[in-house]
Amino acid sequence: MGKAARSNKEDAASRLRAMMNNGASVWYTRHAERDELPADGIAKIDVENMLRRCSVGLIEDRGGEETWHAQGKDNDGRALTVVVVAYDDTNSIKVITGWAGKRT
Repeated sequence: MGKAARSNKEDAASRLRAMMNNGASVWYTRHAERDELPADGIAKIDVENMLRRCSVGLIEDRGGEETWHAQGKDNDGRALTVVVVAYDDTNSIKVITGWAGKRT
């Protein structure tokens, strides 16, 4: 990974952590809320706590929106990944999907 890519991921993670620490509203797509998160037993509070201390492993462009794969652990040490879109202008974060454990 090049220095620019590493810096972009670090910047994205820093932005997410700052947004969460500044009271960002977090909202969930139907897919995340009803399908993916419950399938792995992931509570919203686990997602939101992880976002306060996350790293970003992947940045993608999906249909004109930049998505970030935020990664971290829940309070029990279980690895979590959530795909999010950050909206700086409204200090809000959309959770598109998520899972526990590693996924390739």
